[in-house]
Amino acid sequence: MSDRDWETLREKIIGFGEKSVRKSYYPRLQESMAELERFRKLLDCTDDAIFLVKIPGGELVDANRSACERLGYSTRNIPGHAVYDLLPPEIHDTFRRILDGEDDKVTLEGHLLKRDGEEVPVEIKVNILDFKGDRYAVLVARDITERLRMESELMKSLREKEVLLSEIHHRVKNNLQIISSLLSLQSHCTDDPSCRAILSESQDRIRSMALIHEQLYRSGDFSSIDFSSYASRLLKNLRRSYAPEKDIELSLETESVKLGLETSIPLGLILSELVTNALKHAFKGRDNGSITVKFKRDDDYCVLEVIDDGVGFKEDELRNSPSLGFKLVEILTEQLDGSLKYSGENGGLFRIRFREPLYRDRMGD
Repeated sequence: MSDRDWETLREKIIGFGEKSVRKSYYPRLQESMAELERFRKLLDCTDDAIFLVKIPGGELVDANRSACERLGYSTRNIPGHAVYDLLPPEIHDTFRRILDGEDDKVTLEGHLLKRDGEEVPVEIKVNILDFKGDRYAVLVARDITERLRMESELMKSLREKEVLLSEIHHRVKNNLQIISSLLSLQSHCTDDPSCRAILSESQDRIRSMALIHEQLYRSGDFSSIDFSSYASRLLKNLRRSYAPEKDIELSLETESVKLGLETSIPLGLILSELVTNALKHAFKGRDNGSITVKFKRDDDYCVLEVIDDGVGFKEDELRNSPSLGFKLVEILTEQLDGSLKYSGENGGLFRIRFREPLYRDRMGD
């Protein structure tokens, strides 16, 4: 500051001598100006576009360097424009409501208009503040062009992987059906009833797995299936195979529970074995009966029950049975890290209780 400037300043300050001004006022003024300059440089260094807008008219009071450079303005001609000059017409009403509203902080996505009319996709954060009785809006606009491009590429990649997964499940299902057909052809080449029964049971096990892959690719959800829908179709298939001429009532009491692929396949095989066993052995000497399948969630666990009103069984004989079916049920229950309880009194009752593994648990195995 020159001596002439000091003289002018001294004349305007009444009650202070020159010595007092130099000692007290000027150092504080110099410190404030330096602080303002540091703050201005800080704002100019950020990549985000920052605007100061007067409320309610929407006049642009100031903007940082990044805002001017991105939109093609200079810091001198930004003041005098309205904020609506920088916004597409379709969001003017939305922005007026924000400025007139009671919320102090609002975030929205939209576009800013460059001086040449080109649109820039941005995320805008609006903060309303009061300054000495006047209201202002501070707009911080972040360019999201790169983010939108990456999101578009990710969505494209995701769609490609969904198509691939659908094709994989479709091919697995078809291959399992081929194996089932080969077993069927093989069964026609033997007259041994026990051999034919073994081949037929193997076919049903393969069908139970193929049904899961079919449901996965038809639903479009490649990570889980609705077990209720799956169980309904499985029971119909088993009844056609083992009791087409008997009056066996199959009832299904299930909650809508989604299960992952690694749970659905062993659980589907368990259900197939238990229902098959009931259809074959529970109603000896009878042409009617009922089988009830229940499936529900119990806190963090899932519970499957298969109940029939047949002749029942001796539990010791079942434990020592050479039958592959019950051994499979035990092995698959262990695979699910579940518990198996059963009773042969007043018909048959089997209860499997297990916890559906969380995604992080599956990734850690």
